[in-house]
Amino acid sequence: MGKNREDEDDAAESADPETLGASFANLSLNGVPLGSEPLWEARVREIAAWLPDETRREMASVFDRMAPGGQAPDISGFAAEHGLTPAETRLIESIAGGASVAEHAERQGISTNTARVHMQRVLEKTGARRQAELVRMILA
Repeated sequence: MGKNREDEDDAAESADPETLGASFANLSLNGVPLGSEPLWEARVREIAAWLPDETRREMASVFDRMAPGGQAPDISGFAAEHGLTPAETRLIESIAGGASVAEHAERQGISTNTARVHMQRVLEKTGARRQAELVRMILA
């Protein structure tokens, strides 16, 4: 069964740049409310105004899914709990944000093989068998 017109209207409304800025401001990262920095909210609105509608809808979906209660996952706490290095922590931040290992490598200016080694070490340290399981652990 597909989306009905009302669902599409709700998605379009939640993807409005003003709404995206407000949604972003209501989140917190590692216990710090993102709304405590008005510049961040304004920057999200500014960026969202230039993005295609589909991209804004995806952003709205990500903000909605980040975690229960509008809390972004505590990546640094998760990393500390599992003894991850700074490089491994940056990798799981990228993975939790939806990037692939190759995309992360490109963004960080490292080889894909190095990023794969980091991922293997993260999986070993966390006990996860696959990346999908790792993401579920991070978002839990």
